[in-house]
Amino acid sequence: MADTEQHRARSASARTSPEAVPEAAPEAVPETVPEEVARLAAARGLGELVDVRRGVSATRAVTVGWGTATVSLVLTLALGFETSRTPAFSLAHSLLHALTLAFLFTAVGGIGYGVRGLVAGTRTHYLYADGIVHATRSGPQAVAWPEVTWLKSVHQRGDQSTVGRVVGYRLEAGDGTSFLIPLVLVDGRNAFVDKVVAAMRQHDRPIV
Repeated sequence: MADTEQHRARSASARTSPEAVPEAAPEAVPETVPEEVARLAAARGLGELVDVRRGVSATRAVTVGWGTATVSLVLTLALGFETSRTPAFSLAHSLLHALTLAFLFTAVGGIGYGVRGLVAGTRTHYLYADGIVHATRSGPQAVAWPEVTWLKSVHQRGDQSTVGRVVGYRLEAGDGTSFLIPLVLVDGRNAFVDKVVAAMRQHDRPIV
């Protein structure tokens, strides 16, 4: 009987000891907002932070753009050398010449992509309950929903296979503020843009 009581006492002590209490699940870490952005949003009364969209960083743009350009230039030189060794007006010469030009244009596009990313820096959008902040290297811009003139879809320009496809939305405000919100689809949807569109409709702002 005494052994039974001692066993119960040890069990109760184990259940109530700190080691026996399971740890609480860690809370989600809130998105870090730069002080300059947070201060501007508070001054404009944009309310609580809803979501954040970070664009391609300058480092990634340079790495991808100039890396693509380097590979394309190497292939351009290699194909150009092979083209010079094939008989003129032959099918092989025509194909190699076309590929050489294609890789050359790809190299130019890669260089431009890297330079543009380096100059523009990372573009980040901070979505708040009552507005949005667009932050670039030159500083943040805040727009409250009632100030929005319209949200206009931007369509792909280029070959016929992609022309007309929506690639983003340009937001314009009455004070001349204008910036692009890229459309990056995941499983056919873009949660960030969906929230922006919903806020525009909630505040009866035009979407064109």
